[in-house]
Amino acid sequence: MKKGFYILVLIGCALNLLFTVSCNKNPTYEELKSAERKVIRRIIAEKGIEVLDEYPADGVFKENQFVELNSGIFLNVIDSGNGNRAQVSSSGATNVLVRVSGELYWNPIDTFNTFRNGYDAFSFKYGYAYSTAMQNSSPYNGYYMYFGSGLESILAYVGENAEVKLLVPGYSEINDYPAGSSVQSASMYEFVPIYYNRVKYTFY
Repeated sequence: MKKGFYILVLIGCALNLLFTVSCNKNPTYEELKSAERKVIRRIIAEKGIEVLDEYPADGVFKENQFVELNSGIFLNVIDSGNGNRAQVSSSGATNVLVRVSGELYWNPIDTFNTFRNGYDAFSFKYGYAYSTAMQNSSPYNGYYMYFGSGLESILAYVGENAEVKLLVPGYSEINDYPAGSSVQSASMYEFVPIYYNRVKYTFY
């Protein structure tokens, strides 16, 4: 009788150990990236996006043409601006305001729009967006949810008063740092993409 009891206890311990190990198995980076890529392919299909092999030679995009940048960000330029480019120099850095609207692909999808009255634009000094994001982020505020250095990186292609559309994956990186907002890569269980249907840059 005792022998049978001990066998049952051992079987129970073994099953419990297997259950604990399986529950604690976190997805790998590649698994997270693969899962997000499926979501991105769905967004591309739903929005009717055409992904170009390279940046247009004349700098002109059709409405739904996007190019995938080295960072992993997809870019469509609506208006390249007035030719005045953001600078970092010994005398200082360009002050930038950026307003955004779009969709954060959580479940359910979170729609946001800082163009509306009462919503502040995101502000940063050019070259310092990553530190700005870290300093201003607190759980579920605008900087935490929708602002990242990927928004700044687009100023390498456009200037003052430019408007663009972006698809920013949670796995996108710039110089080994996250390009997306804090929330996009905050979870160890998933990456979350953001589709910005409008981004506007203003210098001041």
